Order: sequence, then structure tokens, then C-alpha cells
Amino acid sequence: MYKDKSFIAIIPARSGSKGLPDKNIKELNSKPLIAWTIESALSCKYIDEVMVTTDSQEYASISKNYGANVPFIRPKELASDTASRREFIQHTLKYYMKNGKEFDYIILLEPTSPLRTYNDLNVAIEKLVNNKSGAEAIVGVCELESTHPSFLIKLQDSFLKFLDSKQQSEVLRRQDLEKFYFYEGSLYISEVNSYLEKEFYHDKTLGYVVPKWKSLEIDELEDLVMVEAIMKHKRYT
Repeated sequence: MYKDKSFIAIIPARSGSKGLPDKNIKELNSKPLIAWTIESALSCKYIDEVMVTTDSQEYASISKNYGANVPFIRPKELASDTASRREFIQHTLKYYMKNGKEFDYIILLEPTSPLRTYNDLNVAIEKLVNNKSGAEAIVGVCELESTHPSFLIKLQDSFLKFLDSKQQSEVLRRQDLEKFYFYEGSLYISEVNSYLEKEFYHDKTLGYVVPKWKSLEIDELEDLVMVEAIMKHKRYT
């Protein structure tokens, strides 16, 4: 609880990953990938319920061993390549409502963002709840650097095709450019009613800015290698 508001952390972990099979339970710095997200959620001082929604008994067992609740096995139709996150979130909320539990906020935590910490969650929750301008949600974002729109070009017959005349006539300095951000995926928090009506992205959504190194997501084997190196350098345990 935080200021009389209750929070449920929903950690999705379907077993059908194709790019990196079984990525949610791949070993990362001596733990299954999903364990890092479970432990950060459990260490957050405001989260009331930490649960994993999965279609796999094996994933469920691993998640329980690290302290998460797994109150059901997700139906196969909600764990397909075409199933949306909205569907499994609604399914989760309906399950808890049927069992007499309702929450003021949902927190979606993807296991593929293991560099997120409990402190990120604490600060993001405080920023959202304490906002005085009517914010209803907050999501993780990261500043664009090398992929800034001003650096983007096309290739035409193998030659550079500039999108802006300044790209050709000036040396662009990063510090002079307008700041842009991208959704980096480490955390999504929303009032439940707002989410059910509008999802996470809308004009009442705040941005929680994370540094570039913390925005890395696990989609391929190379990502796993890079994140493990960062964890060892930053002394994640």
C-alpha cells in the first residue's frame, strides 16, 4: 500500500518464445531471468501482490520458488503469439475480483527487463501517486541518442539519402538536439479503471526516465550476454 492505494504486480511469462526459446527462465547471473523481476517486485515497499501469469507448469514452479504467487495457469488462448497483453491483464484482474480482491493500481513488469530495481518501482509509484496534475499512469522511457531522428537517413542506390538538409550541411551535436524518448519497457503502472478504459499510453501518462544501460531488454542471446556483463559490473546480486 501507498497512501491507502493498493498495488498488484503482474509478471507475464508465457513459454512460447521463438527468438530465444524459454528466455524467461534462461540463467542470468546465476538466476533464472524471471527471478530478477520477481525479487525486485517483492522488495518494493508498496506492492501488495506479486503474481506471475504463465501457461507453463515449469515456469509456475520456478516463480513460486522465488516467492511469487501463481494462482492459476494461463489458458493457452491467452498465451499465443496473437494474444494481447490487455487480454491476460483483464483475465488476471477478473480472477482476483472473483476471489474478493481488488486493487487500485496495476503494475506490469516484463521479465525481459531485469535491470529494473525495486528502487525504480518505489520512485515511479511515488511519482505517479503524488502527481498533482491528474496523472493516471506512468511508463518507463529512455532518451534517444544514436537513434535520434536527426541522425536517421535512407539509402538510395547505396548512396546516403538525407531526410533533412541540416544533416548534409552541418555537423550535428547531440547536446544541441531536442530531446526525444522511446518506450523502454521496464515498467508500466496505471490506475486500474484508467487502464481498462485507455491502456497505458495516453495524455495522462507520465514518463519514468531510465539510463540507457538500464533500458536493455532480453530478446536474443546477445542481449543476455550484454545484460550479464552489466550486472557483474554494477554488482547486481
